[in-house]
Amino acid sequence: MWHGLERGADLFAFAGTGGSPLAGKPFSIGLDYFKYFLAQEPAWDWTTVTPARFELLWRQSVEEFGAIFGTDDPDLTRFRDRGGKVIICHGLADQLIPAAGTIDYYKRLQRQMGGAAKASQFARLFLAPGVDHGFRGAGSTPIGQMEAIIRWVEEGQVPDKLLAERRDSSGKVIQTRPLFPFPQLAKYKGTGSTDDARNFVSQTPAQ
Repeated sequence: MWHGLERGADLFAFAGTGGSPLAGKPFSIGLDYFKYFLAQEPAWDWTTVTPARFELLWRQSVEEFGAIFGTDDPDLTRFRDRGGKVIICHGLADQLIPAAGTIDYYKRLQRQMGGAAKASQFARLFLAPGVDHGFRGAGSTPIGQMEAIIRWVEEGQVPDKLLAERRDSSGKVIQTRPLFPFPQLAKYKGTGSTDDARNFVSQTPAQ
């Protein structure tokens, strides 16, 4: 029904345990959405939901609330025509929002807006390996997005690369990596430190 989590994402962030004896419990935000938006029953018992019922509730959500606060419309014509620019960043280890959903949206945006080349003139997607919903984790955290969008809007400097960095407990930068616009990947040149962004180049994967 929707994209799953990428490898490296923390599956346990979705759920927890509670009660006595200890038992599993679902992610609270998702559960409250089912209770108060879909079933509209504060005492709704999630343990009775079958896969078929879950699918019905899913489709109800799309039909009832998609047009109200859905964020997946790929038609950004008015935004583009007003001179808008957007940088989309997503951690590939995001444990709350699957990164594949954002990739799917960006591909639909490209098709809607005249193809990859035309879409990239105002919208670019950057994926950050190894970082989660808060851009934390084993990977390097993207930095400088605000500065990049300002340069793009005010000076016409297209963001062909973002920088990501990882710091130790004292705040010292111990790793930098480049992030290239989707679908480009960072490839190690084969020489120099793998913790230095200067030793990576852009590579577009074979389709």
